[in-house]
Amino acid sequence: MIKKSILLIFLAIYYGEVLSQELIQTDRPDQTEGVFVVDKRTLQIETGFLAGKNQDQTSNYLIPTALIKFGLAKNFELQSVIDVISINGKYGLSPVALGFKANFLKEKGIRPEIALIGRVQIKDLGGKEYNINRTLTMFRVAFQNTLSDLVVLGYNVGMQWNEFEKPSYILSVSSNFNLSKQLTLYTELFNFTSEDSFLNPIVDFGGMYAFKNRFIVDGAFGKHLNSSNNQNYYFTLGFTTRFKFQKKDKN
Repeated sequence: MIKKSILLIFLAIYYGEVLSQELIQTDRPDQTEGVFVVDKRTLQIETGFLAGKNQDQTSNYLIPTALIKFGLAKNFELQSVIDVISINGKYGLSPVALGFKANFLKEKGIRPEIALIGRVQIKDLGGKEYNINRTLTMFRVAFQNTLSDLVVLGYNVGMQWNEFEKPSYILSVSSNFNLSKQLTLYTELFNFTSEDSFLNPIVDFGGMYAFKNRFIVDGAFGKHLNSSNNQNYYFTLGFTTRFKFQKKDKN
């Protein structure tokens, strides 16, 4: 599965034409999903790695984590999430998630722009090391308000089913500060529920820098605020790029 994913990425790079007109927008590196959708016949790859440190001094890794998007129609994209994870030195491919994002309401005045994201983590589409007992579902509703040329507010509500009896509830809010066309900084508060606690808040901050509208590099640091949670902090680095597939002229 990993070899096939890498092959698809290299084929996209070889046959795709890199976009350089509009600014790339990305869902990395924060936890809040954006409302934007990639253009039709556009492939966007958002990838990187994440390292997390636990209270007991053990470490977890995502090497790599990848969100792959393809614009199927105006305001609608297909998505795939591919994660190679390591927990206490045990590496494996997490079950692949397939899904979509649909932008269905544009911002007007105080009314936010709204998009719906849905994904399914497929039981048998992954490595045996981190196999799951059943197919799991996640959905989010993403909102965005442009407060000024400098500040953009994004926020999500959603639910994620897991292997426990009850689903997790997701709530996040992120403030982006567009310091220039190239540089964006953000700060975020994110919470998810678990079997042990309703409150598992995470505060994180980071930034993104665009190089000639061809790709973005990003980085972030996050801290878990619930001291009873074994997870302590994490950091992530990554990049985003995209490719446009031109429609062939029948003549």
